Amino acid sequence: MVLNPEIAHAIFSHIRNFYMTYEERILEAADGELDLLLTGDDFGSQNGPLVSPAMWEEFLGEGFRQYIALAHSYGVKVMHHTCGSVWPLIPLMLERGLDVLQSLQPEASDMDPWALKAEFGERLSFQGGISVQRTLPFGTPEEVRREVRNRIEALAPGGGYILGTAHNIQADVPMENFKALMEAYREYGMYKKGDI
Repeated sequence: MVLNPEIAHAIFSHIRNFYMTYEERILEAADGELDLLLTGDDFGSQNGPLVSPAMWEEFLGEGFRQYIALAHSYGVKVMHHTCGSVWPLIPLMLERGLDVLQSLQPEASDMDPWALKAEFGERLSFQGGISVQRTLPFGTPEEVRREVRNRIEALAPGGGYILGTAHNIQADVPMENFKALMEAYREYGMYKKGDI
């Protein structure tokens, strides 16, 4: 992208054209039955974005905007999955119409759920946030329950939070922690009528 931006632009253009056609076919075939599209590209590492905001805007921003605009033209919201620390990119994603940010990797720097909700919660919904790097595989059942409750307290007030794990649940998660996760979902994870 830095050494040969023309080639990068050409590649991204082909990728964008493919996915725009693919998305339109899905939306047409769904015939109004879709509420949400999930798209995904990891934009972050544990320590920060994989590219600068300026590079994201130059190479990815327009495709992101077009993808979201097409979904919105069918009345469909868009959730984007990205792992890692992406705080500096969130305003750019919001400018392009993103509805839901999915993953919320708690171990990534600058991804504190309380701060994310305070800064972006009026304009953006969130999904995820339960650690699959630490708490689920290595914590106790009580630590799992505590983390579920913490995420709900941080992200759910006023609506806009879909409880979930930061990524796929892996085979190293003890069954008692998985059970604690599901029990905590049922105990704390439902909005009550009038809460939102």
